[in-house]
Amino acid sequence: MEILTQIRQRSIVKMYGFCSHPAYKFLVYDYIQQGSLHGILENQEVAKELDWTKRIALATDVTQAILYLHHECSPPIIHRDIKSNNILLDTSFKAFVSDFSTARILKPDSSNWSAFAGTYGYMAPELSYTSVVTEKCDVYSFGVVVLELVMGKHPRDLLDGSLSSGEEAMLVKDILDQRSMTPTTTEEKSLALLVNLAFSFLESSPQARPTMREAYQTLIQQPCSSPSPVPFSALTLQQAMHVDV
Repeated sequence: MEILTQIRQRSIVKMYGFCSHPAYKFLVYDYIQQGSLHGILENQEVAKELDWTKRIALATDVTQAILYLHHECSPPIIHRDIKSNNILLDTSFKAFVSDFSTARILKPDSSNWSAFAGTYGYMAPELSYTSVVTEKCDVYSFGVVVLELVMGKHPRDLLDGSLSSGEEAMLVKDILDQRSMTPTTTEEKSLALLVNLAFSFLESSPQARPTMREAYQTLIQQPCSSPSPVPFSALTLQQAMHVDV
């Protein structure tokens, strides 16, 4: 709690203090008006206001927030429950990572074994057979959130890592949340990159997933440095998993 009160990162909800008393326990945070990303995506009208530019900025901001926790905090912090319910949005749809109730300090000289924590549907697969927590667990969870942000719903059908030939041939444009306007050419490049990154976050092997620092560098160097060899209108899920966008 003391470490969290010292965090000053613009996409992490600000914590002012806490009370730990035999009769009372509470945390004091900034109030974020719009509530969770999950709630907004479930609201048919409000979700329309979350256009592609806002969604792309949201993904970039949350990437930077998790990067801060993993690479710029001393000692590093693993959130352990990155999900759409724990990403809050203000009235301008700016995102804030929240709820550090399951967060864990990463100790370089420790085995980092931990009691079970997280949310089904967002947890990294390695947690089903090991209790060793690494920052790559957060990376996997954020991959689920990125696809949820792009699709407008939880991507449960895409998470088992074994797409059928029919699913592999699906076009990326056909999985986009249809409540948002058709993306512009620039937005298409950003969305292709986000989907590509999301699938890299969801690699079954933790070692194969990028760090959040690598992901953030990819996002800020994008979108126009090198065009995708596949037009967005023809980009399939299979190609999005492997093409260098």
